[in-house]
Amino acid sequence: MLHEAFSAEVGGIQVSASQPALPGSLDGRGFEEFRRYLDIIRRRKVIVILVTIGFFCCAAMIARQMPDIYRSQTVILVDAQQVPSSYVQSTVSTSLQDRLATIQQQVMSPTRLKNMIEKNGLFPELRGKISEEALILKIQKSTSVDVAGHFSSFRIAYQGENPKEVSEIANELAATFITENLRARQAQFSGTAEFLDNELQETKSRLEAREQQLQAIKTTNVMDLPESKQFHLEALNNLRTQLAASEDRVRQAKQDKIMLQTMMNTNAPTVEVDGGGTTSSSPSQKQIEKLESHLAELRSRYGPNFPDVRKVQADLDRLKNKEAAKKTQAPAPIPVEPMVQTESRRNPVIEAQIHKLDQEIEEQTKLQGPLQQQIDLHVTKLERVPIFEQQIAGLMRDYDSLRSHYQSLLDKKLSAQMASALEVRQKGERFVILDPAPIPEQPSGPNRVIIGFAGLIVGLIGGVGLAIGIEMMDLSVRSEHEATELLGIPVLAGIPQMYTAAEVRSRRISFVLAAILTASLSSGLGVFISVLTRKIGSF
Repeated sequence: MLHEAFSAEVGGIQVSASQPALPGSLDGRGFEEFRRYLDIIRRRKVIVILVTIGFFCCAAMIARQMPDIYRSQTVILVDAQQVPSSYVQSTVSTSLQDRLATIQQQVMSPTRLKNMIEKNGLFPELRGKISEEALILKIQKSTSVDVAGHFSSFRIAYQGENPKEVSEIANELAATFITENLRARQAQFSGTAEFLDNELQETKSRLEAREQQLQAIKTTNVMDLPESKQFHLEALNNLRTQLAASEDRVRQAKQDKIMLQTMMNTNAPTVEVDGGGTTSSSPSQKQIEKLESHLAELRSRYGPNFPDVRKVQADLDRLKNKEAAKKTQAPAPIPVEPMVQTESRRNPVIEAQIHKLDQEIEEQTKLQGPLQQQIDLHVTKLERVPIFEQQIAGLMRDYDSLRSHYQSLLDKKLSAQMASALEVRQKGERFVILDPAPIPEQPSGPNRVIIGFAGLIVGLIGGVGLAIGIEMMDLSVRSEHEATELLGIPVLAGIPQMYTAAEVRSRRISFVLAAILTASLSSGLGVFISVLTRKIGSF
């Protein structure tokens, strides 16, 4: 009957009893299931309430037993370099985030924290009860470092049970961060300066060695240097000019010698006598000989067609004709028999000239040998100049490279010194405490309301789950529907269970006592859990 009733039309939608119930739909089977769960909760409401009270009291007691947690934080401003980086470039190349991570590792190291605990006398009530490692771990877990904005500032926060210690530890950590930042920057500056000094010394030694090598090569091979090329060319031109002039003089002397020899063979002989005889010569004859000598000299120098040569030749011919006319008019001389007559034709003037030409030829020939040697020497030097120039060019490239590297290192050293001076004068990037960590007046935790509410919700869910579980294990018949399904026949009527006033009062007293007992046990359990948690945390 009840099954048929639920096969009716609900809200204009035909719902069949054989269709499965969908969550959130208006299906009759879904309503039936929901109502069954409500009946279960109603029948097992005592269990649900007791479990909820138990969890709530336990959570509330745990929250009450938890100590107040105070939080204090300080804000540190990252003050940028006051001098523009275009004027002085900082030698610190690491980013702020990386430096903060490194400084945090250094500050939160066990050694630094141990020194801070001993220096400030922190945690006097815990010393001797727990180990130093536990105290250090407590500080490490209670400290947080957060970067704010675009790395323009960061916060250092610390939380603990003692508000005064919380403030002291936060400010001490901030001061340690600032000190470590300065030390880290100075270490980077010192390392950079030391590295640059070493590189400068090494480069300077190499540069001096290369300078000495170049100086030694230039001193030893001064005539092979590329700078001497012009000197060799000018000397070579001068020597070749001198050699050509010497060869021309030799050639001209040889020609003059041949001409004089020809003239000596064609002229009248000169007779020499010994033994009381003398060579008779008139003034006209002496003048003729002088003109012949002068004519020979002019011919050797200017040639036969030169005007002066022709004039002297005309004068000579005139004197000879005049002398010949005098000889024809004069009486015949008394012959004198000479004691000795020269066997060959001789002309002392021409012979003297020929001898002089021979000497000149010999001198010029001897002079040509040294000239040719010097020419060969300069030619050899010029041939060696390109090879030596390549060697010098290679050495000069190395020298120029070392010198530019040395100058670059020197500039970097000066820049590092200026950056170090900025740090000394507090003009570089630095950490400045913007807001010191105050002593907190109100605890930041724990949030006891949320903990109690969470215990209430968990207890309610746990009570409902326990009630459903007990209901499923109970095989008794509790409704007409279950009786109909079990017996297979329709139930005509159901009689509810009825209690007397005394039974109702007794049940209420039992419920109150059970609730008080549950609350007491749960509170005791909460205290036990709190104490146990503290002991475990202390170890």
